[in-house]
Amino acid sequence: MLKKKYLAAGALALPFALLLTGCSASDLFGDKLDESTTRTAERSKDAVADGLLPTWVPDGGTNIELVQRNTGSERIFVMDYDGGLDSGQCQPLKIVGEPSDAELAQAYASDSRTKNLEPEKMSKTRTLEADWWPETAQASTTDLCGRFWVHQADGKLYGFAPDTESQVQAILVERKDAEGKQK
Repeated sequence: MLKKKYLAAGALALPFALLLTGCSASDLFGDKLDESTTRTAERSKDAVADGLLPTWVPDGGTNIELVQRNTGSERIFVMDYDGGLDSGQCQPLKIVGEPSDAELAQAYASDSRTKNLEPEKMSKTRTLEADWWPETAQASTTDLCGRFWVHQADGKLYGFAPDTESQVQAILVERKDAEGKQK
């Protein structure tokens, strides 16, 4: 009999606790789209072998930092590297920072994660943040390496893999809703 009272009290306490904290049940049980994981590696060769970085990433890179979307395919990474890119897996853009639809279609078709997606379904917007990621990175893109927008600057190699347009829009809505709850 005593167990039933405790169970009933616990069942009633949860809604009140949620009310007091300003959380909803969906906050507890729903996946958040705007969550990411940060990972690091010492050498690019090991990061490629472990699946952290794509196969086009050259050997010789060090101090790799990567942020990846938990619920999508967006990635940003940086590594120390001052060598060249493999021309067989990376295609230089005709206009820096402005990949054409044809260039994007060719690049996305060459990547296993995006080969079955129409290029216009892919976003050009980055939603991931890191203190090491330059705000001008996409505008500095010189190459497309599969789905990654890539450029080199100051002895570093930067890569950005976008997510689908629908995923980015959902993330932006989630952020807006979260901002509204904080006010």
